[in-house]
Amino acid sequence: MKDKKYLIFFIAIITIYVVYEMQKPTPEDWTVTFHHRDRIPFGTLATHDLLKDLFDQQEAPSSFKTMYELVEQEEIEDNLLVLSSELVLDENDFSSLLTHVEKGHAVFLAAQDFSNRLEDSLHFETYLEQRLNPADFTQIVNELAEETKTRVRFAQPNGNEKTFIFPSLATVAYFSKVESDSITEMAWREDGKPVLIKYNSGQGDLYLSTMPLAFTNYFVLQEETSAYASSLLSLFPEEESLVHVEYYQMGKLESRSEIRALLSYPALRWAIYILLATVFIFLLFESKRRQRIIAVIPPVKNATLEFVNTLGQLYHNQKNHKNLAQKRILFWKDYVRSHYTLRTDKLDEPFKLELTRKSGAEKTTVFALVELIERAEANNMIEEGELLMMEKLMNEFYGIA
Repeated sequence: MKDKKYLIFFIAIITIYVVYEMQKPTPEDWTVTFHHRDRIPFGTLATHDLLKDLFDQQEAPSSFKTMYELVEQEEIEDNLLVLSSELVLDENDFSSLLTHVEKGHAVFLAAQDFSNRLEDSLHFETYLEQRLNPADFTQIVNELAEETKTRVRFAQPNGNEKTFIFPSLATVAYFSKVESDSITEMAWREDGKPVLIKYNSGQGDLYLSTMPLAFTNYFVLQEETSAYASSLLSLFPEEESLVHVEYYQMGKLESRSEIRALLSYPALRWAIYILLATVFIFLLFESKRRQRIIAVIPPVKNATLEFVNTLGQLYHNQKNHKNLAQKRILFWKDYVRSHYTLRTDKLDEPFKLELTRKSGAEKTTVFALVELIERAEANNMIEEGELLMMEKLMNEFYGIA
């Protein structure tokens, strides 16, 4: 009863702590995830709602697999959207990317920094004016609060142009060099630096943007910038499905489980940890309290063998070797029948082999003992030496030698 009171007390403390933590104002999380379920400023939940409207899909699918896995292994036929702070493609991923585009699909890559393999192969370079510390939320908030804005001009495929006004935080990267006739510039900062290009390859189109943050909740929900993401996403054919590839920002995260969702809240996470620790401590002390000393039970003595030895000593003192041998043989046969379920009326070769196998005794011991028993039963008299040898062999057979 006392232990239950302690447990109730701990649960009450944990409950009070959780309620207190949940009532506290939660600081804004400015982590850049581009995750389709994140409601934080730099998640993409709003973008996925936009995708459902633009492409008339029940759900805008996401994938946490590499370009190689999607194109070469799964042979995906969808258009692809990749959002990442820094996009790094290995040789297999890059080859799969070009293969997918050449087949007639559209791929949109948005990152502030692209890998050298991508830049060298497509003949362009990017420049990042300011690299923010992703863990320094104060710096991010201060950058967004500044009045410095940057105009971005977007040339639509129909020839019209649209202008959008972004905080400078979203436009810190641009294409510093474009040296390919296959590349078309489509959007520029007000200083003329391109931030969106299109690379023509085969029957498809590869779009590259240096403004991945424009696709996050913060900018999609801002009045001044909301139309920019929808304008760029409209570059994809409406009649074709689109998949958001999240591997290059989140890794092989896969879909979030319920426990992962719970642990994402600090108050609930610590409450779960404290609860588990409390239960562990309670079980530890409870198990120790209930332990009892286990009595040592001595092994059961073989009363039959003790009786045989006692009887043998009695007959040996009377010097009646034949009579004593008969009694010892009688007890031995009874022991063999009861312990090994063997018939003892015929002590032939198969009997000796089977007895050796079942008893585990040495073969030489069993064969010598059986031969001595047969000789004792056939003769009218037994010498003391033969009786002692029989005694020795029987003790070896019983395992008490």
